[in-house]
Amino acid sequence: MTRIKTFILLAAAIIGLGAHAQELPQFSSSSFDGWSYNGGTLDETEIAMGKITLYVTRQGLVLTLTSPEFQCTGIDSIAAEVRWYTQSFFDDNFVLSKTALTMAIDDTEGNPIDSVTCVPTISGVSNQNLKFSLPMPQGLTRGRLRFVSWQADVTSCGAIKWIILTPIGASPQPSVLVGDVDNNGSINIADVTTLIDYLLSGNSVLINPLNADLINDGNINIADVTALIDKLLSVR
Repeated sequence: MTRIKTFILLAAAIIGLGAHAQELPQFSSSSFDGWSYNGGTLDETEIAMGKITLYVTRQGLVLTLTSPEFQCTGIDSIAAEVRWYTQSFFDDNFVLSKTALTMAIDDTEGNPIDSVTCVPTISGVSNQNLKFSLPMPQGLTRGRLRFVSWQADVTSCGAIKWIILTPIGASPQPSVLVGDVDNNGSINIADVTTLIDYLLSGNSVLINPLNADLINDGNINIADVTALIDKLLSVR
């Protein structure tokens, strides 16, 4: 066991990776890591030019912009402000109501849980800041936000330029950040050390059991150490 411990600590130390408690993901030309867009590849130029368009194509494809997965625990609701650009799509067939933008929250499997829709009130304005407030579904621990314009067509669509997401009314709850074994608010090599020390000593004071069961099987063992190492190695 000592040899295994030494190997794990050495490997993690060489990689030197760490992960901090996850904040809500933001979207702009300089902050879009992990976001996905089914209308093409995200890059700084496309976002800056307002080309992240959301509408239903003539082929029936619903274009969406989806955030990376984030932790929902401790958040009562999410406030969002979205820069929504429409002027370049303005023509005689433009319909203001079709530019309504929906923010939905999905679980980690992509199943929709709840949503809120904002309808612009001024036609022909090139840039509008749409504001949303979405209550956090009870019991949801991890999820993704999805932005979609269900009624828009090619002449009445809009483009997202940036999104500011803010957690509102965080409720006092037990600290849950899976992998944060020592419960200090971040995930790093110290958590590997703490988890192994717990397995060797059985001293439960060392760990936060809510965060130490990485594979969620109700037990804390060497499989959780392996999962924690994998988690660290996957952080970019």
